[in-house]
Amino acid sequence: MSDAGDSKAAEKDYLRRSGGGAWERAKPFSPPGTDQFEEGLDILNDFVVALRLLRPTADDRILDLGAGGGWCSDLLSRMSRRSFPVDISFDMLRISRERGSNGGLPATVGDLERLPFIDGSFTKAICVSALHHVPDMGAAIREVFRVLNEDGVVVFSEPGVGHATEPWSVAATSDFGVLEQEVHIEPTIQMCRAAGFADAYVCPISYVIPEFRLTDDDWRAWMRLPLVKRPMRAAQKLGRALLELAGAGKRGPLFEEAFAMRLVRLLQMPVRSHPFIMATKRRRQSSSSAPYRASIDARGLPEALRPSARVPLTVAVTNTGRDAWRSGNSLGGIQLGLQLLDAGARLIDRDSQRVPLPRAVPPGDTVIVHVTFAAPADPGDYVVKFDMVAEGRTWFEPTGSPALTTRIRVAH
Repeated sequence: MSDAGDSKAAEKDYLRRSGGGAWERAKPFSPPGTDQFEEGLDILNDFVVALRLLRPTADDRILDLGAGGGWCSDLLSRMSRRSFPVDISFDMLRISRERGSNGGLPATVGDLERLPFIDGSFTKAICVSALHHVPDMGAAIREVFRVLNEDGVVVFSEPGVGHATEPWSVAATSDFGVLEQEVHIEPTIQMCRAAGFADAYVCPISYVIPEFRLTDDDWRAWMRLPLVKRPMRAAQKLGRALLELAGAGKRGPLFEEAFAMRLVRLLQMPVRSHPFIMATKRRRQSSSSAPYRASIDARGLPEALRPSARVPLTVAVTNTGRDAWRSGNSLGGIQLGLQLLDAGARLIDRDSQRVPLPRAVPPGDTVIVHVTFAAPADPGDYVVKFDMVAEGRTWFEPTGSPALTTRIRVAH
């Protein structure tokens, strides 16, 4: 195997020697005249799973580590997310600068062991199949920790057990001199902790449930679990032991345990062969709470109004979600919205009024919004709905947050 200096030089020259420019320009989609369906499908799957773990917002500055031709950043930009690709190969980044929906991505040449950014430059980082090419993975993880801010999160999606001995890995090392290491779960989690990350997990069923996470201690216990023989497990469970020893477990009361055992055995190998590892600089609370939640209390709206009357209202809005609200009408900004409905609560005007918040609102905080309500010009019975809106994303009510409705009558 080549030494570190040789492998880095090989990475810089890989695109020219491999002739892979067409693939890098189209990745993860097949270039014209080729069929790379399976590889593209795997790449897209890894990307989607990594993003479900990372959960980037429009306000995040995302560092795309080992970005290659910039495919990951390109997809992020198409999803209204700001990403900054960095890679050791100038040839690769030249392709990055050709991609992107806004006239090219802001690509930077850099070694992952010595990133060319100041401390705390980014809020999140993503690394899809790049860490295993770095000679000193621990140094790279320390650099990622350094350039993330105090709430920073990184997700690694990497090849694991068995990768180095796969035929294509052996050929890549032999033909091009690149480094094809395996990313093992426990050492990588330990490197994240040693770098200073408060939490680090392997996410073993991320393809289905991103929130399911295991520490390295949990992982070791999970690995041991299917090795425990049935009689020993039964003896440990006392009252259930006789059922287990009698063979009643698989279809009787112990069916769930037998099923769990089978699931553990099935999942261990794919998790080991391609782990998703997430590290956070701050210990995180449960992510079960929804991002868009509000409590709304409107005062001052009379039940009877004259046509086109203008009435001052005071609306108290509390952020009961997990994320801070940014005021404004730009993408992701939060505003108070008033909707006009008929007497049967059918929508007349979804955008009757939009009112900006006077300031940013952190979770748990309440802000007062002053509104001048304009009554409809036509007499009749109406419903006024008060709801919050994340601009360019969603109204709060469809996500499960309760809106406030009140009935009014407009008459001469």
